[in-house]
Amino acid sequence: MAPRQTELERILSQLAQDLPDPHWVALVDDQGLVLSCVPANPVVDEDRISGMTAAVVTMGERVMEEVQGGALRFANVAGSNRQYLMVVLTKERLLSIGLDPKLTAQATFRSLSRWVPELLGALQRRAR
Repeated sequence: MAPRQTELERILSQLAQDLPDPHWVALVDDQGLVLSCVPANPVVDEDRISGMTAAVVTMGERVMEEVQGGALRFANVAGSNRQYLMVVLTKERLLSIGLDPKLTAQATFRSLSRWVPELLGALQRRAR
């Protein structure tokens, strides 16, 4: 069996290949650190990716609290140049994805439903 980090990188790469031209696919921890990113040098600096992930989580949790929406599962923010999708994997791990602004969120669901369970399985394995 491959070490967990290698397995996480493989899954993120597969997810990135399955999505329509992502700008990045990153695994971020609850402390705001990018644990793995595809591509290794994304178009947006990793510090910005981690910082915006923390900001989106904070904003999303606040919104869900105010509207009594329950636990945050994902958030999508779209601008004229880029779209940002954040998926809560676990309390400690988040998925950050940069996408084309014209892409509908629904276009990502098939890929996410295929690869997120595998990603969760890899996260549950002990680090080696």
